Amino acid sequence: MTIDLNLAPQNLEAEQSVLGGLMLDNGSERSMKAMAMLKPDSFSRRAHQLIFAEMRQLISEQKPIDLITLVESLEAKSLAEIVGGFAYLAELSKNTPSSANIVHYAIVVREKAMERYGIGKLTDAIELLHSRNGMTTAQKFDAIQMLVTDVADHAKTGSRRGLRPLLEVTDSWSNELELRMSGEKVRGLTTGIGSLDDLLGVKRLVRGSLMVVGARPKMGKTTLYSSMAINCATVENEPALMFSLEMPDEQILEKIIAQKARINPNVFYPDMKKSDFGYSGDWQGDFNKAQGVLAALINTNNLYIDDTAGPSLAHIVAEARRIKRQRGKVGMVLVDYLTLMTADKAERNDLAFGAITKGLKNLAKELDCVVVLLTQLNRDLEKRTNKRPLPSDSRDTGQIEQDCDYWVGIYREGAYDEQANQADTELLLRLNRHGNTGVVYCEQRYGVIYDCIQEEAAMKRQQQDSKTQKRGGF
Repeated sequence: MTIDLNLAPQNLEAEQSVLGGLMLDNGSERSMKAMAMLKPDSFSRRAHQLIFAEMRQLISEQKPIDLITLVESLEAKSLAEIVGGFAYLAELSKNTPSSANIVHYAIVVREKAMERYGIGKLTDAIELLHSRNGMTTAQKFDAIQMLVTDVADHAKTGSRRGLRPLLEVTDSWSNELELRMSGEKVRGLTTGIGSLDDLLGVKRLVRGSLMVVGARPKMGKTTLYSSMAINCATVENEPALMFSLEMPDEQILEKIIAQKARINPNVFYPDMKKSDFGYSGDWQGDFNKAQGVLAALINTNNLYIDDTAGPSLAHIVAEARRIKRQRGKVGMVLVDYLTLMTADKAERNDLAFGAITKGLKNLAKELDCVVVLLTQLNRDLEKRTNKRPLPSDSRDTGQIEQDCDYWVGIYREGAYDEQANQADTELLLRLNRHGNTGVVYCEQRYGVIYDCIQEEAAMKRQQQDSKTQKRGGF
């Protein structure tokens, strides 16, 4: 079998049947479904593209798309002769086998358009490999990965990158708005902490965003990180990709199971039953609960863990793209934490790690997901009277404030004051490009974050701060 690579995939008969069917079956439910499946560039012939674009314009103006109206509209723009005039349009409607099959014809047209798009992208990849443009081979392969991701996205959603006319952007936005209005879809992802979601507002965590979580050691960064991953995988039912640079994957799994089951992680150590401290609670019952939670998490097939030591940005990007191609979507990419990543050589550390944060922000936009990045904060903040973290406390990079869409600091007074309640935790939403900022009060117990009644927690916090000041504390 031989294939003519110079002949682009097309089915002119299907294209003609779609256009003829739209004129015959004007305004029906099946014709509207066919219209929604296609764009002007789904058609291979320039004349067919112009005809379909004019039909969409008439629909948007709430006008019929019968033969007479369509010819008049094309003549008003001096396009009638270009598309073949009245005779060709009349032939389209006359020779259409049946308007009842218009959706099937539209599927054929769309599939041929996808094949043409794929051939174009793969041709770009071949030209890139042959070119001598100063790019390294690794950079070329990275660019080719992006092209393959584009093809996979286009096949699943029909969307594509690059310049798009406003009408096409409007169509995508209108479809999403319709889903929001019907209650089928919210704009972004939830965090799993109700009070934090309320503070973020109805948009929640907007897709395409970079969220940075900053804190000093032992404040609960990894607890928040795994809690958000669990929520993404189970509540949002979307893949959560966890890159654990600090903890082995088995330890992360234990932490996840204990968090989801709301049990003491010591349940996984039978000797704790015999220890001097003992195990508070029903050990066997909690262990059975942990087994049930593990089975449920496996069934979601939404959690992925990578504990590669010191991965580069390229590694994280390649793995995230691979899952996007396999699953069709990614909910969250979570990285624990920034300064453990392998950075490219640069004059200063802040420039090297700044390149990583910029790359992760670009990854969030490319995959239409939320990237959560954990970062250590400078020790200098502990010299301040008020030790609550600020975005400027981020270690080794000043780029974070510029690149991130959300910045959350974690603060536990118990880390500095033994007399304070060790469970009390503050989540400080310092930066939010899409809404409000503020403080969320919660509690950490046995590696699990629990929400609080915010009014009561705020009043309690004020009373504690007043007592601390009286005894000469911060």
